[in-house]
Amino acid sequence: MKGNLHKKMHSLTMSFGNSSIIKDHLLLDIDRLIRFNMDSWTSRILLMEEAKKITFDLTVKQLMSFDPGEWTESLRKEYVLVIEGFFTVPFPLFSATYRRAIQARTKVAEALNLVVRERRKAKEEGEEEKKNDMLAALLDSGDNFSDEQIVDFILALLVAGYETTSTIMTLAIKFLTETPLALAQLREEHDEIRARISDPNVLEWSDYKSMPFTQCVVNETLRVANIIGGIFRRVTTDIHVKGYTIPKGWKVFASFRAVHLDHEYFKDARTFNPWRWQNNSGPTVPGSGVNVFTPFGGGPRLCPGYELARVVLSVFLHRMVTRYNWAPAEEDKLVFFPTTRTQKRYPINVERRKVSSAAEKGEG
Repeated sequence: MKGNLHKKMHSLTMSFGNSSIIKDHLLLDIDRLIRFNMDSWTSRILLMEEAKKITFDLTVKQLMSFDPGEWTESLRKEYVLVIEGFFTVPFPLFSATYRRAIQARTKVAEALNLVVRERRKAKEEGEEEKKNDMLAALLDSGDNFSDEQIVDFILALLVAGYETTSTIMTLAIKFLTETPLALAQLREEHDEIRARISDPNVLEWSDYKSMPFTQCVVNETLRVANIIGGIFRRVTTDIHVKGYTIPKGWKVFASFRAVHLDHEYFKDARTFNPWRWQNNSGPTVPGSGVNVFTPFGGGPRLCPGYELARVVLSVFLHRMVTRYNWAPAEEDKLVFFPTTRTQKRYPINVERRKVSSAAEKGEG
């Protein structure tokens, strides 16, 4: 998207991921759905797969107000096939994976189309229950979006939040596991929060705002993991950079990874060190004020879900460290191509932590 349509849709999406919306509507659902998924964990899990279930459930809830159930699970299974087709050769005759992805995309679109039609009909007949979700905003926007446009946009948002957030959740746990001092300090911060709240099943906005070391962990995970390695941009006018000219119409690739792992800006750049963020809200190039920490991009195309992603990761870490002890079930390696991930989906053995108070024993 570009121009006015991009501005409109970006603004609409931002309005569903800002602090006030998260505080008033989404935080409760985020915490509830994370706990719901964790309740099904057995002794051994593939953390990447479990994180993807969480992010899918959260995104479907935010977009269309559906809680996890038979319909959402059926949708998720088809959706996984769509994702698998992203990095295959786009020739149906030669790639069975690509062929399955196209078929699955059709099924997902049909399922979403049915939801959009039903919601549109209920709205026109004045029977729609008031919902605070993206679909309601699209239907109420006054822009007369077609059902096909709405479905396409919802699918795009599903893709945007599913793979990225689940990967960062997984890698935060991997980095913490490999950095015991950081894990111990994080656990201490969250045990203090758990000890002071009256209901262990309810996490308030004030609890989220009292996680300073957690935000250091979030920043450092985003920096080292570089879930989005960079972005493509088309040059709209001749640009002169350090004696070179990039002509209008050319495409450039801005590499976030190259900057985030640059030793000039980050000492021991490849080392996971969350303490580097204490008393440091964001590194800049000395003397220029240019920000060199851009995991969510910047400018008019700043990721509209940046605040939401931070909250989801923080709540996930809270529930993970207060509920579980864990250890890697197998050695797993981090790779960055074609996407950032672990080779084995990070298998871990989990064990419920023993609780010390009667109130905490009611947590579920």
